[in-house]
Amino acid sequence: MHKLSIFALSAMLLHFSVGLHAARLQEYVGKVDHIYDGQTVRIFYRGGQIRVRLPAIETPQTEEAKEALAKLVAGKTVRITQIRWDKGYLIGDVYVDDKDVRSELVRVGHARALPADSNGEIHLSEN
Repeated sequence: MHKLSIFALSAMLLHFSVGLHAARLQEYVGKVDHIYDGQTVRIFYRGGQIRVRLPAIETPQTEEAKEALAKLVAGKTVRITQIRWDKGYLIGDVYVDDKDVRSELVRVGHARALPADSNGEIHLSEN
């Protein structure tokens, strides 16, 4: 009986810890229906709309930056891994066909990656 209780307790703890981990890694899948600027989009999600901002990059406030983001995501279904909510925006990593949109914008020169501080935290752009 003792071994069975330990097994049951271990299984419950594992289930609980997996549940907590899953809660932190919330994902949203939706279709991009509006581009605000070079790092902010709106997705259609479950009958509503969510404004999404790419984290840890800085983009110029130009039509060219907006068009670069639009070329990657406009009208496409994207997957967003939530980082946090801030002032009505979901700050999250955006993926199209498993391609990281933020990294792609940096790679093609339409965004600059923001550095992490001494604690390893990345400060989000205020744009």
